[in-house]
Amino acid sequence: MKRVRITISISQNIAREVDSRIDGTHIRNRSHAIESLLSESLQLSSVKTAVILAGGKDATKRIPAIEESIKQLRSFGIYQVIIAVGFLGKEIVNHFGENGEKVSGVKITYHHSNNGTGGALYELKSKLKRSFFVINVKEPTKVDIANLIKFHTEHKPIATVAIRSLRDLEGYYLFEPEVFNYIPKGFSSLEDELFVTLTKEGKLLSYPVIN
Repeated sequence: MKRVRITISISQNIAREVDSRIDGTHIRNRSHAIESLLSESLQLSSVKTAVILAGGKDATKRIPAIEESIKQLRSFGIYQVIIAVGFLGKEIVNHFGENGEKVSGVKITYHHSNNGTGGALYELKSKLKRSFFVINVKEPTKVDIANLIKFHTEHKPIATVAIRSLRDLEGYYLFEPEVFNYIPKGFSSLEDELFVTLTKEGKLLSYPVIN
């Protein structure tokens, strides 16, 4: 592989963090450490889109959680966000702006549906041709997106769900487009139907959320 030389200046704190990755075996030196970090970061570009589920009677109460989710997605280079709304959808649109103009750094579009979490996602099938996130949270939740993507990429399931517990299936879901083969047209639930089917077939993995 052809290599190029570049010169950069970084803070001492960042330099110490970079050097802490050097183990003499997998990471040989500072240049190798920087290249490894950049490679990990750029791999995140394989996931470009996230769908945030914001329907239901508690939709407006989810706004702080949606804001935190968007903030996390933006920090990891995911700038395409679709907010799926239903009941009280107008309030969600008013908060973030008709075109998402009240949120900087991301492109927000809306999808209106009354077909449940599964049905709403199925209706977005034509827009989701590569790995994508689905976020369904009521409270602000922090997830290590980098490690979640790495875990999903290494194990290659159809779905990886980052959840606090098996009883509470709300969280961050990372899906492959093949997931649409398991979602029927019309009303359906990701949590009550899709996840059950994928679990039985060994095509769903769980990734724990600590906080």
